[in-house]
Amino acid sequence: MNIHRFGLHLAASALAASLAGPLLAVDRPAGKTATEAAGQTTQAVTRDLRASKVIGMKVRNAQDQDLGKIDDLIVDVNNERVAYAILSFGGVLGLGQKLFTYPLSLFQQAPGRNDELVLNVDEERLKKAPGFERKNWPDWNQSSYRGDVDRYFGPTVSPKSMPNQRLVRASELIGKNVDDSEGHHAGELKDLVVNMGNARVHYAIFDLDKAWSPNDKLVPVTLHTFNFPNDRSKDILLKVGRNDLDMSQGFDAGKWPDVSDPAYQRNIDSYLQRSAGKSRPTGAAGPVRD
Repeated sequence: MNIHRFGLHLAASALAASLAGPLLAVDRPAGKTATEAAGQTTQAVTRDLRASKVIGMKVRNAQDQDLGKIDDLIVDVNNERVAYAILSFGGVLGLGQKLFTYPLSLFQQAPGRNDELVLNVDEERLKKAPGFERKNWPDWNQSSYRGDVDRYFGPTVSPKSMPNQRLVRASELIGKNVDDSEGHHAGELKDLVVNMGNARVHYAIFDLDKAWSPNDKLVPVTLHTFNFPNDRSKDILLKVGRNDLDMSQGFDAGKWPDVSDPAYQRNIDSYLQRSAGKSRPTGAAGPVRD
C-alpha cells in the first residue's frame, strides 16, 4: 500500500470512529511530544480552502475508491458557515444525475493533499440518503428536503439550526456583482475561503472595481460586509463605503496567497479583527476616482 493510500485509510478510520465532527488521525512524528503532534493534527484539520477549488474536488471512500466529486457547497451567509456539501456520485456507485446532500462535518481532507476529500460512510447509507435531481434543486430556505437530510443524518452530524439563517449555493455567490448603497457597481465577490475543520466561511474575497481600486486589488473581507438580497437575480449590496475598506491585505488577481498556510491564516485573523473595528455601515463613501 502506498503512503497516500495508507494516509487515506488512517483518516477514514478516524472519521468512522466519530461522525460527529471531522477528525484526522495521524501517527505521532518521531521526536515529537503528544502536545506537538496534537498541534500538528489541529493545524491539518483546520486548513482553509477556496470554495471555488472545493467545488469539483474529488471524493474518495475508506477503500480509496472514487465516489464522485463535490458539485456545490451550501452556505449560510448570515451566520458565515458552510452547512452542506452537494455530492455528485460516479465511480463505484454510479448513481447517475441524482445529487446528494451531506453535512460538511462528514468530509475531511485527504492527508497531505489539498485536492481530494475523504467521505467514510457505509455504501448502503450513502445510497439511501435523501437526494434530488440535478434539474430540480430544492429551495434551501423553504423546502422540507433539508429537514429530510437533517433527520436522516441525525442531530450529532447535521448542522445545528441558527437564527436568521439564509442558505445560498456557493456557486451562485462566486462571481456575483456587488453594488454600493447607491446602486453603482463596486466589484464582484471573487471567492469564499472556507475552513474544512469547523465549516466556517473564514472570509470572502472582494474584487474591487477599478473605480474603487485603480490597481484592481482583491481584498479579504468578512461576509458581514455584504447584504444578500432574497431575490437571487439581484446584485449583492455592500454595507460599507470605499474608505471603510482596509486595503492593507489586498493582492493582485494573479498572485493569490496560500490561504491554507497556517501563518497566513493567523495573519488574516488579526487583519479581519482590525478591519471589523474600522469598518462601519455607511452610504456616504463612494468610488474613489483619480
